[in-house]
Amino acid sequence: MTRSTPLPPPFNERFGGRAFTADQARAAGVGRGRLRGRDLGHPHHGIYVTEASDDLLDRCAALSVALGPQHWFSHLTAARLWSIPLPQRYAPIEPLHVLTVGGRVPVRHHHVIGRSTSDDPDRRVHAGLRVIGPLATWCHLATRGATEPRMLLGRDALVTAGDYLTTKRRLSTGSTLPPLATAADLARAVDARSGRGTRALRQALALIRPGAQSPRETLLRLRIVDAGLPEPAVQLPVKTAVGVLHSDLGYERQRLLIEYQGDEHRTSRSRWRSDLTRVQLFQDAGYDVMLVGADDLVPDPTALLARIARALARENAR
Repeated sequence: MTRSTPLPPPFNERFGGRAFTADQARAAGVGRGRLRGRDLGHPHHGIYVTEASDDLLDRCAALSVALGPQHWFSHLTAARLWSIPLPQRYAPIEPLHVLTVGGRVPVRHHHVIGRSTSDDPDRRVHAGLRVIGPLATWCHLATRGATEPRMLLGRDALVTAGDYLTTKRRLSTGSTLPPLATAADLARAVDARSGRGTRALRQALALIRPGAQSPRETLLRLRIVDAGLPEPAVQLPVKTAVGVLHSDLGYERQRLLIEYQGDEHRTSRSRWRSDLTRVQLFQDAGYDVMLVGADDLVPDPTALLARIARALARENAR
């Protein structure tokens, strides 16, 4: 079979646009020479794809054809699949993480980090893939090497992940999905654990506050608390002329609100107009509003924290 020869029609119908194993190819009458064709991708040993893709779902689907029912995507890969925010963005070159449940031998594939466990972690079928559940994934993130070799995620990242898991997810349509977990769920998951990462999880658990709509909002709150300032409320409800609006962070008694402005607030004209109206409504309701951007927070929030301290002192003096 030459490289230009099409795959057999039944084979195309079954595997077109998907991954297949060398054994499946041989069973369909496809020889080794055809598998070396330039039109086929070869992401892992013994696995071929009719269309190569850097998309995470496609990469996981390709590997899945060689996995058994005891294999579940975990750690970094599970966090990506659950859309848990992490310090590093997704990169197509990052390895896939697979956990073998039941104490069996870890998966051994090129560009795959395999682990095994005798535990019985929460597992779900998500986006058509076998994935460790969000609670167990959050716990796994506290272990060394969960996202990068020999590295540990810090407190901020664990709190950010916990905030995300316990917060309703807004869709582009304007509707919301329920949170993937509650703070009580996370507490029970930590209580059920012992050993590696447990201490870090307990420290993060004490700082998780449902409601944060972005990682930077969580980071802003943590920096305020770390500076010894009073902890602001998350999504503080404010009665305005158009109904109840929720500020990113706020101090009700001091009548001070803090709004984090990400890039989308600058690049979207409609969002910019909405922000102007929102600030005016907050001010009309009797609140001072402090707008905060990325440059205020990273890398050095000292000036920002001083501004917040002065604003609190000014409001307390009234």
